[in-house]
This record gives sequence, structure tokens and C-alpha cells, in this order.
Amino acid sequence: MQYLAQSNGELLFNERDFQMHLALHLIRSGHYDDVDVEYFVPHEELDNYVWKSELKLDILVCKNAEYLPVELKYKTKKHSKQLLRFDENLEKSIDVLKNQGAQDLGMYDFWKDVRRVELVRRRFHAVKNGLAVFVTNDNQYLNKGKSTSNNYKFSMEEGLHDTVRHWQLPNSTCAKTHPNFELDNNYIISWNKNVYENVEFYYCIVEI
Repeated sequence: MQYLAQSNGELLFNERDFQMHLALHLIRSGHYDDVDVEYFVPHEELDNYVWKSELKLDILVCKNAEYLPVELKYKTKKHSKQLLRFDENLEKSIDVLKNQGAQDLGMYDFWKDVRRVELVRRRFHAVKNGLAVFVTNDNQYLNKGKSTSNNYKFSMEEGLHDTVRHWQLPNSTCAKTHPNFELDNNYIISWNKNVYENVEFYYCIVEI
């Protein structure tokens, strides 16, 4: 994705900031007939949708009556900097990136995005492909999962990942609040790296 690969990328505060900047980039590119954000899909329309939460696709692009949903995750660890506001450098540094932690749930949410796009694509003929995008400055997401870890089946290390997304401890809090699921296909994760305002970021893009 050209937006993530650009060398002069801006340091973004959070996932919503990322969503809006990417949507504006896609609109300004002129490549699409329409770009929408927070595109609501009634989850009752989808088979085997195991979550109670409503489904709003982060970004939806349309070209020649074909649709491509884009789901985004932006997971950060703490970083402080001085801000430029209204052409003034503020004196005090602030935390522009928060320390989110909970990497196991961050991984779960990424694979949940993949699954939801699969279900949308299966249900609607005009949806030909989809993307799940994950961006982070927390390199723990790149680590190989331990086979004994509860979230082993949700790991995101580089390479091929099978279809099973199950917690290994069925009585854990994570398992009780975040249901197991399975994907339609295997997927390959390939990590890329870039630097935005002297902060090293990693990103992967999975095509569904």
C-alpha cells in the first residue's frame, strides 16, 4: 500500500486518525468511484458471525461497481514528542502514542477483521476482495508465538498461518469474552518496516 510505504509519513495519534488520513488519501488519489468510512453491514446477513458487536467496515472503496472493504488496526506503545500546533512548537512533550499493551487481544482483533471480511465477501457478490491492515510500533507483534501460550493460534509472526483461531485455555477470561472462530483460508503474513517522524513502525497487509 503506497500510503504506508511513503518515506515522509506522518506520525498518527490513533486508529481513527489513521482511518481518516488513509480515507482522504484514497479520495484524493482519484482512483475510485467512491470511498466510504464506517460502512455499516447488518451482521444478521452473515452466516457464522459469532460476535455480538455490530459490523462497521473501516473503509470501503468502490470502482466499476466492485467493492473492496479495508479493515484497519493501529496498535501502539508509548511515544512522546513536541507538537507543532497552528505553526507554533508547544513547549511540553506529550504522549502522541499511547501504550496500548494487551497484544493477545490486538492479535485476536486483527484475525477477527480477516474473518469478518471473509464473511462479507462470501455474502455479497460485488465484494471481490478485501484487505486487513495492521500497523504498529510495538515489535512484540512480530515475535513467534510460544506453543504453550493461550493466544498461540492468534500469533502474527511472519509466514503461513492456518485456519484455526482458538484460545488454548478454554476457561480463560479471553476465551469467555472473545469467541473462537475459524477462517476460510490460510494466510501469509509478510511484515514491512518504515519510519515515521523517527519512530520505527511495522505493518502487514493481508489480502482476503
